[in-house]
Amino acid sequence: MSHHESPLALLFQRAGYAALLCALAFCSGCATGGLMMARNLPQEWQAVPAANVQTIDLTKLASATIPQDIICQGDVLAVDIAVGRKKEDDVSAKPRVQTNGEIELSNIGNVSVLGLSMLEAEDAIRTTAINQDIYKDPQVTVSMYRAKTNRITVIGAVDKQGVIELRPGDSNLLQAITMAGGLTKEAGTIVEVRHPGFQPGTSSRSRSPAVADGSGNGVISAAGESVAATPVAAKTLKVDLASIGKEGVGIPLLTDGMVISVEKRDPLPITVDGLVNAPGRFEVPVGENLDVLGAIALSHGISSPVADKIYVIRKHAGTGEPGVIQISHSKAIRGNENILLQPGDIVSVQQTPATILLNVVEVAKFTFTGKAF
Repeated sequence: MSHHESPLALLFQRAGYAALLCALAFCSGCATGGLMMARNLPQEWQAVPAANVQTIDLTKLASATIPQDIICQGDVLAVDIAVGRKKEDDVSAKPRVQTNGEIELSNIGNVSVLGLSMLEAEDAIRTTAINQDIYKDPQVTVSMYRAKTNRITVIGAVDKQGVIELRPGDSNLLQAITMAGGLTKEAGTIVEVRHPGFQPGTSSRSRSPAVADGSGNGVISAAGESVAATPVAAKTLKVDLASIGKEGVGIPLLTDGMVISVEKRDPLPITVDGLVNAPGRFEVPVGENLDVLGAIALSHGISSPVADKIYVIRKHAGTGEPGVIQISHSKAIRGNENILLQPGDIVSVQQTPATILLNVVEVAKFTFTGKAF
């Protein structure tokens, strides 16, 4: 600044710079989203409320489970059949439960045991042997030799990343997330399920397709309805936890080798500048919402008592192109224009003729009296 420039001249110079910056912001908006008014903001420019995954009822992710002592496909059983007084006459076998739910026993043949308890399997084997007139009164004992488990990898925003093992009857998203220690505070609402060769299955509760359109792409709600999504790799399914339906319909059952990836959010900060007392960048916790007045409060309020014009510079959710939203501070206080912010927004409290005039009066008063008022 020149030594011959008065504070009044400097104020007018700064006001000119502020007006130039406002014009640039306005022109930038015109090239993309235009200058939009908060009172009639188009739907595609409105911020989407953040879903807090900590408040979501994750029990809706569960499917109808099978008790631990129920025989599943792939289980290896230990079958002992005592048929007489001599030990050498007894029969022992370790058959695997086949895909058709049957086990094969020498002398007896195939016996269906899928979905039975150990006691029920003993009765089924004994009844089959008697009906085929193989043994008159066999004493059958069935126990679990090696239970079938699905090895599932859980990564992302969970407390304990790694490989977990679940029984086929408990292989659902709720059990997988629970076994991984639960969701972290940074967890988002999108869970990706992928597996080489994965085919959309059927929920044991609803018996409806796990993927609404059967393509295996995109994002589905837990109600099985298609929702807006960015296309993902083939044979990959994304589930939005925030859209969990009342009955949990459409949640996929998990199979051996699947990878569960829980979205980890790291939202961009909100920037507040212009006529505020403490301009800066402010972090918004994951799952929390912030509106315009809340952002201004973080910056310790507006520095001019007559400032009313606020610009929110926002990138379009679909195209990434910027647009400018104009807000009245007084109307925002009344609740009419206190719009929700989205990560990365810039909130700028603008100079207006009223703020410039007030600054001129304050500088003039200081110049003439030597003290501020």
